[in-house]
Amino acid sequence: MGVLSMAICKTVWVHAPHLTAASDSEPLHLPGLNLPFTLSTAELPETLRTPNHDDRYSKFVSEVGEADVESWGIIVNSILELEQPHVKSFESFYQNGAKAWCLGPLLLYNDLEKIPEQYPTARYMKWLTEQAMPASVIYVSFGTQADVSEELLDEVAFGLETSGYSFLWVVRSSTWCPPKGLEERIKNKGMIVSDWVDQRRLLGHRSTGGFLSHCGWNSVLEYLESLSISVQILAWPMVTEQSLNAKLVIDGFGAGVKISMESGLEAEHQIIGRKAICQVVRELMEGKKASYVRERAQALGRAGTRAVQEGGSSHETLSRLIDTLRTAQN
Repeated sequence: MGVLSMAICKTVWVHAPHLTAASDSEPLHLPGLNLPFTLSTAELPETLRTPNHDDRYSKFVSEVGEADVESWGIIVNSILELEQPHVKSFESFYQNGAKAWCLGPLLLYNDLEKIPEQYPTARYMKWLTEQAMPASVIYVSFGTQADVSEELLDEVAFGLETSGYSFLWVVRSSTWCPPKGLEERIKNKGMIVSDWVDQRRLLGHRSTGGFLSHCGWNSVLEYLESLSISVQILAWPMVTEQSLNAKLVIDGFGAGVKISMESGLEAEHQIIGRKAICQVVRELMEGKKASYVRERAQALGRAGTRAVQEGGSSHETLSRLIDTLRTAQN
């Protein structure tokens, strides 16, 4: 999770502003936070809106929150260029003097060009390379946490097909099979992969122009690296804090578009129709906002790259953290 998402979660846990809101659609006032977007009760993760105190995950989150209060500091996989306005508010939930050390994006400390390819002969990488047009493929992944229904997977399949755009789709389900005849119809325009993929390298491929993502924080950071070559994001948050990450990317950064969903219900439990999926894919790849989104994407990508270079914000923060730890030992 990033600084802002964690700060929102802690503010809601402590102040519970949603319990006194007039309606689920009313913008919430979060004490101490200056949000770059409006946030309503309906847009909060379900675990914040209606926590189940008997649930193991809720208990774990509560215990972590209590332990956090006495923490000396916290290392955050994010960058100040994106989240500096929220750092002080986030630090206020810890003991006096505690700091949030923004050291990300951690994955950028390793130069992609110097890392051996994990799957150099992978079928999907060969397929990407064979695509004639740069930035013409939309990459689709819902991560590993969400339990996406087979009915929804069918709608996604038909929506991607009818969009007319080439796509590479990673499906984690061990039981779902593509609708009859789909693979034959899309053999020249799409590929469905069930294995693990080298997502970082895939996002950095010249043929990739869009990323339909669940907006897990790690995926958002990998997306940050790909931003420098104009990959846009289509946010489809599923569970946990992913809806907050999506709000930050879309409404805060202005670097993508979001699929329209019913408020107050986790996305993994909703069925979005193929027509809506087709329309939003086209909006991402060719709509009126496409050029603006690409421009914002490039600016954010450069910020992430600069942050980890010598003299960059994350590089300097890491140096200060090391000095602080050495001083504390003496």
